[in-house]
Amino acid sequence: MPSDIIINWSLIMPSLVIVATMLIVLIFDLFDAISKKVLGYITIAGAGIALVESVRMLRTESFGTQFEGMFEVDAYSLFFNIIFLVSTILVVLISLSYLGRDDKKQGPYYLLILLATLGMMLMAAGNELIIVFLGLELMSLSLYVLAGYFRDNPASSEAGMKYLLLGAFASAFFLYGIALIYGATGTTSIPEIAQYLTDLTAESETALPGPFLFAGVFLLIVGFGFKVAIVPFHQWAPDVYEGAPTTIAAFISAGPKAAGFAAFVRIFMEALPNIDTEWNTVLIILAILTMTVGNVIAIAQTNIKRMLAYSSIAHAGYVLIGLAAANSEGTSSAIMYLFIYCVMNIGAFGAVILARTADGESLMISDYAGLGFKKPLIGMLMSLMLLSLAGFPPFAGFVGKFYIFKSAVEAGVEAENNWLIWLVIVGAINTAISAFYYLRVIVTMYMREPEDELEFKPYPSTLVIGLVLAAIGVILLGILPSLIVDHVQVIAFN
Repeated sequence: MPSDIIINWSLIMPSLVIVATMLIVLIFDLFDAISKKVLGYITIAGAGIALVESVRMLRTESFGTQFEGMFEVDAYSLFFNIIFLVSTILVVLISLSYLGRDDKKQGPYYLLILLATLGMMLMAAGNELIIVFLGLELMSLSLYVLAGYFRDNPASSEAGMKYLLLGAFASAFFLYGIALIYGATGTTSIPEIAQYLTDLTAESETALPGPFLFAGVFLLIVGFGFKVAIVPFHQWAPDVYEGAPTTIAAFISAGPKAAGFAAFVRIFMEALPNIDTEWNTVLIILAILTMTVGNVIAIAQTNIKRMLAYSSIAHAGYVLIGLAAANSEGTSSAIMYLFIYCVMNIGAFGAVILARTADGESLMISDYAGLGFKKPLIGMLMSLMLLSLAGFPPFAGFVGKFYIFKSAVEAGVEAENNWLIWLVIVGAINTAISAFYYLRVIVTMYMREPEDELEFKPYPSTLVIGLVLAAIGVILLGILPSLIVDHVQVIAFN
């Protein structure tokens, strides 16, 4: 047997742990005598083991390729594994009390979360466009079901159907883009595409790739644009976030968004560096549109889940600023921002769940009037996450935006590209705009009198643990950014 197809099981151990956890959850779900809540703890344990293994492999530099080079284990994919697994653990922690102890549907719920996590890991490690597509579909199909998980709730069913229909179109665009790139280059391997463009440039400095390649790249941007909710491919996000279970809205806004950017960065920074001028201009335009549309429309929202949905769209625009810099510093700052964003956004949605009343979730911003004094823990955690999302120091959100803007300014000065400087100015203006709607919630909690006397549910221990962990992460990374900066700076593509 040729050595290049021998499987090194230790290199794919994090993925194997997730698969094993899925099988255990599936088996335990068959026994009615076992509390369904146990399945959540099994999911957390499996994701925790995979997380520890990913960290160990990152520190020991256990890198390599598998399956004839289609699956690449490197610092890049391992760090994204950490982002996905941290997101999964936090979401399951806030889900344990959200679903309830006796919900018989918990088994499929946790199984689908693990399936989505496995798809994300495939997207980050995919060194071949077909592998990326398989990971994308594995993640997406799981999320479609999770968005419509509460079938008795019309809003949840509607969210799942909208997500499915629009997601199917996006997948078709993505697959057609892969087909066009294959037609132009004769391969779907990311390294071989890069080599093709390098050879083309070596033959003639004025040589340009054919129109099929540019059309394929455009369709990939459309496909990825839907998955990460950038303008003008964002229309699904507010409706899906509002109708989906709040825990799943948190999940969709975090791990899957990071997975979309993970595959996007690997393809465009590794496979297409020789045509960066063409797609870099597109990224600058998309970043400006995404930030501005997301933040401006968020101001008009009265439902907090829709507000966080448009906030999520705006944050995708901030990530695009780092990618538009088109250098290793910009890429590393974008990766760092994704990690920080996942933690604080899941924390924000978790705080929304914590504010549930006996009548259900408090989703209208006006419902939070006086909450800061009635329920100090909810007010404190919600304020912490919103201030971090707004980019106030000394929280992690400020650190993330600082490095994003810094990388773009330095790239603009070095390349004498004024468009990048203007992009940062637009980003700073949008940050100021976002402060309005984030602070509006805090003002409502602490400076408005409640219209009705609401009866809040007791604090679930697992939800509080998840929120406290998120809060610690937001504060710690804000005060000691070197905990993440030093690691991220060495994993970006050069």
